[in-house]
Amino acid sequence: MSEWVIAERAHVPKGAGRGEDLLVTVEDDLGLRCVGVIDGATDKSGRTYGGLSGGALAAERVAASLRSLPADTGPAAAVAAVTAGLARLRREWGVSEDDPLAPSAVAAVLLPRRRLVWRVGDVHLAIGRAGGWEHHRGDKAIDRVLAGARAAYLHCLLAEGRSVAELAREDPGRELVLPVLRRQSVLANREEAGPLGFGVLDGRRVPDRFVEVFPLDHEVLEVALASDGYLSAAERLRHAEDELAASLRADPMRIGAHPSTKGLTPGTVSFDDRTYVRVRRSADDTVAAG
Repeated sequence: MSEWVIAERAHVPKGAGRGEDLLVTVEDDLGLRCVGVIDGATDKSGRTYGGLSGGALAAERVAASLRSLPADTGPAAAVAAVTAGLARLRREWGVSEDDPLAPSAVAAVLLPRRRLVWRVGDVHLAIGRAGGWEHHRGDKAIDRVLAGARAAYLHCLLAEGRSVAELAREDPGRELVLPVLRRQSVLANREEAGPLGFGVLDGRRVPDRFVEVFPLDHEVLEVALASDGYLSAAERLRHAEDELAASLRADPMRIGAHPSTKGLTPGTVSFDDRTYVRVRRSADDTVAAG
């Protein structure tokens, strides 16, 4: 029987502190049984919880729930357990049911023994077979809309003569979209939200339409997961790092080929925290995908 092992991993906060991403690995006597990349939502409230931002707190609670799940827990039961844990977190900290800035996170979780990955939210996923890789980018429609609006506004300001350094420092484009970012949770986890709706782990029920499940057939040799601080879940960590570094050099404001709702600011190494993990099957009769 083939075992799954971690081939590469990385976690790099965008600035000072530990950031809001987490990488979770769970092993038992039979080996690796759960690998998850969790991305806590960037704080937009200014609140802290015992010294942690809401995103970092939510990521920690999601990780704790994953570590406590039985080995045979499927996607629906796992998402329900994670949701219950976050609902308890809300009660513990007095966060109301309708608080638009409640602690939240997204995650992609590999369950090797069930041969699947489940995902809620915008975490990148790539699946490798001997014939190559298939990529499932993590993004959502509302982010594309807001990133485009921010980019358009900043391009206008540049055309009017504002300097790149000034705009990077102040980022009026983010201020433009921040009111929507602060309210967008009203579109989360709602069946009737339309094309801008999205799934998130925040203590509210996640509708089935927002829980993605990717079965892994017996030809799958590798799986890569990456938070959206990377541009993709590249086939190798060095490729993910090189891809990001080249993009940051070309477009530190994130208003070009890969627009974002935030850019590279003074004192940070990137526009977001980033976490990557590649897991491969370890067996005498397997070869690396590529």
